[in-house]
Amino acid sequence: MRSRLVRLALVTITVCTATACQTPSPEGAKKDVVDATKKADAKPADAKQASPDLKTADPTPTPATGANGTAASADTAATAGTATAPGTAGDPSAGDPTAADPTPTGGDAATPPTDPAAAAADKAKLLGEVKAKKTSDTRAKKALEEAEAAGATVRELAEASNARGEALMGAGEAERATAAFVWARDKDTTYPDASFNLARLTVNAGDVAETVAHLKEVHKRGGKKLLKQVGFDPTFEIVKDDPEVSKLIK
Repeated sequence: MRSRLVRLALVTITVCTATACQTPSPEGAKKDVVDATKKADAKPADAKQASPDLKTADPTPTPATGANGTAASADTAATAGTATAPGTAGDPSAGDPTAADPTPTGGDAATPPTDPAAAAADKAKLLGEVKAKKTSDTRAKKALEEAEAAGATVRELAEASNARGEALMGAGEAERATAAFVWARDKDTTYPDASFNLARLTVNAGDVAETVAHLKEVHKRGGKKLLKQVGFDPTFEIVKDDPEVSKLIK
């Protein structure tokens, strides 16, 4: 009977042990619940990370704002949005509508061609003004400058001033005549008439040395016809026998 009791005890122990192994532990069950809860919470987080953030992924740029919260100026936006056309970098004329236009935008228009007939008439009028003895000396010099600008040659200017001197000399204005002759002589270094008229003035003043010097200048400039007058013109009576003058008038 003792053996039966031992066997019964052993069976009872075995059954209890098996039952205990099959029954979950309260702490283990609690731990499993916590782990399951964490896994459930983690899934939405992972899903949130995996899902695209529409606000973050929005490609539309946010306008820059200033201190007062307003959008950036239109000028800045326009400048930022303007692309440089190919081939225009570094070209100062790019974008400039006036750079390609060769037409001048200011100043006087081109001077029209001068009518030759009108220019000749103006020149003749000025030279005639110079020759007139009633014209003042100041105005005569100005008229000579204007005539030169109008196209008068050096010889034409010298002849006009010489003619003025002759008119003044005939009027007894020796000093003014001298100035006109000197101007003509210096203006055209090949013109002999002015030097000859200067010799006439100096011989009338009795200055033999100056007269001879002027006559030599006439000879130098090729005024042979003028020098022939010395031989029979009574004006040169006091110098025609001078050895130097005799050589000049031969």
